[in-house]
Amino acid sequence: MLSYNSQGKNIGVVAYEPQRSGTFPALLAIHGSSGPVGSFVGDYAQQLANFGYVVFFVHYFDATGTGYASYSAIRTHFQTWLTTIADAISLAERHAKVDSKRIGFLGVSLGGFLSLSLASNDSRICAVASLMGGMPDKFISQARKMPPTLLLHGEADPVVPVSEAQRVDALLDRLGTPHELKIYPGQGHSFRGVAQMDALTRTLRFLNRHLKKEKAAFGLKDLLLSFR
Repeated sequence: MLSYNSQGKNIGVVAYEPQRSGTFPALLAIHGSSGPVGSFVGDYAQQLANFGYVVFFVHYFDATGTGYASYSAIRTHFQTWLTTIADAISLAERHAKVDSKRIGFLGVSLGGFLSLSLASNDSRICAVASLMGGMPDKFISQARKMPPTLLLHGEADPVVPVSEAQRVDALLDRLGTPHELKIYPGQGHSFRGVAQMDALTRTLRFLNRHLKKEKAAFGLKDLLLSFR
């Protein structure tokens, strides 16, 4: 566990590194409203590191002493969390194994909202993958530039309606930003079965293309091999 100071608070970060020498893209994993303990992001962090990323699992709730983020807490603390995550980018930039010119975000639900919002005004972010996320109206109206973006969403999501992803998709169209939107029929506020495997494959393919500049296709076989 690493830590850094943001706004006078000590923020925890779990870092996962490739087990080889060299410099690699950084990937900041931003959990949702259930917090880091309940987040599936951490379950895949080492697999992402094995694919050649230095992954930083940011415990940004440390800034506000939050365990679970209610809607009122989100409204109150959203800006504080944005600043906390922006400070985590600075931590990643200083890491010995990180290529500071290749920093991406993987955000889930609330983490997707935070990742997309920060990416709209922080040029250090080179790519964003948002799962079940969106952007508040304020950030959509003020956005003038966005990095390449992947949007994955369940059509039947009862927590974050699919219209939230579609609004971001419309913004990206307007800005001319390279992006992809995939809506999974029948899926809710998490992906199950084939949709889950497809989401993982798409995310890795997207990150490889925009952070590693790899043109070779990444497929399901590669993903399955990583879990052996």
